Amino acid sequence: MSSPPDTRRPRLDQQAVLQAAETLVDREGYDALTMTLLAAELDTRVSSLYNHVANLEDLRASIQVRAMRLLGEHVRRAAMGHAGADGLRVLSHELRAFARSHPQRYAAITRPPIDREAFFGAAVDTIEALAVMVRSAGLPEERLLPTGMAVFAALHGFVSLEVAGYFGDVDDDLDAVYEMVIRGAVTAAVLEATHD
Repeated sequence: MSSPPDTRRPRLDQQAVLQAAETLVDREGYDALTMTLLAAELDTRVSSLYNHVANLEDLRASIQVRAMRLLGEHVRRAAMGHAGADGLRVLSHELRAFARSHPQRYAAITRPPIDREAFFGAAVDTIEALAVMVRSAGLPEERLLPTGMAVFAALHGFVSLEVAGYFGDVDDDLDAVYEMVIRGAVTAAVLEATHD
């Protein structure tokens, strides 16, 4: 005689809560995330969630930090063996690939950070990879930050419009358009490196 199936819910822990929150964000969007929706996703009570996260702001901060850390892992792997203008192109394509694969998490990391210290700690890999590329293009140390910010702003402009569906059914080759954006950003970085 077989025993009845185990109908107990899996025990909740912080990792399970955060993974479910990411699933919800991926499906519904970062702004749609609420404790009520997350509790429904996990088939549990809202009060049970507070054993694992302090509140909604804490949960959203964790989503931002985890997404930034994931982007950093992708960027670090992509950057290996590359430098200078070639490296900037590789990182540019990796940024776009990440945003297309995780559009809602990408949206989360481009919002003002809730937990700035944790967020920028998670961003170390991304920031350092970009710094290495612009540094290896010959940029002096004091120009690294503004140049890196300018490159990211140019790329983010295209990427955020693309993942938001702004371009719709445009017949033009968006890959070619993105290449133009990259060339502009890389050219600007290289020109900055040689600027007197």
